[in-house]
Amino acid sequence: MSETNYPYGDGGSQSCPGGGYPGQESGPNGYGGTPPASSPSEGPFGSVPPGPASGPSLGSAAPPTSPSSAAPAPWAVWGPSASAAPSGEPGTQATSGAQGTQALSAAQVGAALTKVGIGNPLPTFAAGALAYVVALGASLLVIVSAVVSVLTLDTGELTGGAAVPTDGATSPSSGGGWRGIVGLVGIPFQLVSLASFGSYDVDLSLGFLGSATMSWRGLPLLITVAMVATAFFAARLIQRRWGGNGALGALLWSAISGLAAAIVAVIATRITAFAVEDDSLGMSLSMHSAGVDMFVGTWVLIGLPLFLGHVAGGEKPAWWPVVADLAAAPRLALVHALAFAVPVGALMVVGGAIAMVVEGDGQSLPPLVLALPIWGLTGLALLPGLGMLIVPMHLNAQGGVENFGIERTDEFLWFFDLPWYAWIPMVLIALLMPAVVSLLWHRDREIDTGNILALVVSWAALPLAYFGCSVVLLAVVRASVQVQMGMMGDLGVTIGLALWMPLVAFFIGLVVEVLARFGAPFVDRFVPGMLVNWFRRSARARRADGTPGTGETPPGRAPAAPFFPGA
Repeated sequence: MSETNYPYGDGGSQSCPGGGYPGQESGPNGYGGTPPASSPSEGPFGSVPPGPASGPSLGSAAPPTSPSSAAPAPWAVWGPSASAAPSGEPGTQATSGAQGTQALSAAQVGAALTKVGIGNPLPTFAAGALAYVVALGASLLVIVSAVVSVLTLDTGELTGGAAVPTDGATSPSSGGGWRGIVGLVGIPFQLVSLASFGSYDVDLSLGFLGSATMSWRGLPLLITVAMVATAFFAARLIQRRWGGNGALGALLWSAISGLAAAIVAVIATRITAFAVEDDSLGMSLSMHSAGVDMFVGTWVLIGLPLFLGHVAGGEKPAWWPVVADLAAAPRLALVHALAFAVPVGALMVVGGAIAMVVEGDGQSLPPLVLALPIWGLTGLALLPGLGMLIVPMHLNAQGGVENFGIERTDEFLWFFDLPWYAWIPMVLIALLMPAVVSLLWHRDREIDTGNILALVVSWAALPLAYFGCSVVLLAVVRASVQVQMGMMGDLGVTIGLALWMPLVAFFIGLVVEVLARFGAPFVDRFVPGMLVNWFRRSARARRADGTPGTGETPPGRAPAAPFFPGA
């Protein structure tokens, strides 16, 4: 056998000192030869005879020994503490070794998952659950706002003087009364479903008189925004504070968290559906918003913000500056929309309130103000479309509208159809705002002119972001009602922004890019830093630190694995 098969060399070689075990010499005093017998030592009671040898020499035949009493190999000290068991219990040794192997395997699996970016999923799951709970809280605010605004209407009695029927068909003691109570309790779940691109369907059956169905589709944006914002900022905080997940882990756990929330939402929405049945009259009423559309919508509106939040809070790789404009451009589009809509919306509300008071219609003002959680964000979202000046609102009413007392129409509402105190500020702010946001886009921007990919991204980022954000805006502000009433025919009413808005937004983004390159450099020196430095704060911090990452490692904790490979 070669020498490398012995941990400490060849035990039988005389040319290697200490050939048997370390710290011993071969030869007369080592294990290579028979040690001499020591002379009897003198004591107070005479000579002490020498004791038996402590073990056989390597040159003699060793007596047979049991496996449990055999001396361990030199490398056995690194095993999983098998020698800690009593020498006479081989089962204990096997159990201890198996436990050590299992612990080692778990550690290896955890290290392998961490290496590919898959960390602890519990914080991401908690963030998804929190987003849905916050959406339920926002739905309660919408309900309270609706009730309070109705109570403030100047219409005499709330029910118009008619008594509310309390017969056996709707009383809690009847067979179907508990379904009505469950339906009332489940209104928040129905609203969250409606805010997740669901449709609220009403099915009414009147026996031999026929049936009627109605479907309402429109997002209560307060609930939608609350859910999306909670998921995004919670995931970003988790990634910055604890890290642990890379791109693969963030994608996996975000998708699972959104899927779990969607499953819970569709089950809760279906269970809490409002249903009333009266067998004596042959009448049944069912109202709910559970469906495939709300399932997919909930999954996307929670899972996608969770993933984007992880990306925003994760460490950035060295190549991130090449594509950084793709991440910053949607933020600029959002800032542009809010910077236009908020002042214009405030002026319209104040001007409309003054006009209502002057015209003697002031009693209608408190209900409108109290109902702001219901219509406020939707009205605010419509303004950026009108602020493009060539994008109108589109109202379409078709079907048997005459039977319902509605005029058939297919018309557009332009900005100049608004009152003068609304459209004049709208035009002025719409023309000024591209120049203002171009200053934000220009400050602290760096473009690698030697990289062709960076040049292409720098030109394409803003137009593509404005186009994509306008598509999202088209989807969230669209509202529609579909009614089918048997012999009375059907009715369809749709209201939203014109479908060519994304194309207009694309060119507005291109205009902002041109102004940022060729106009903003001449004005940038006169703009106070406090007005524009906040937009690229994280990029400026990365350049100051000399590192591509944005996350900070808390004291006392080792840096987490990079979010992107190569970070």
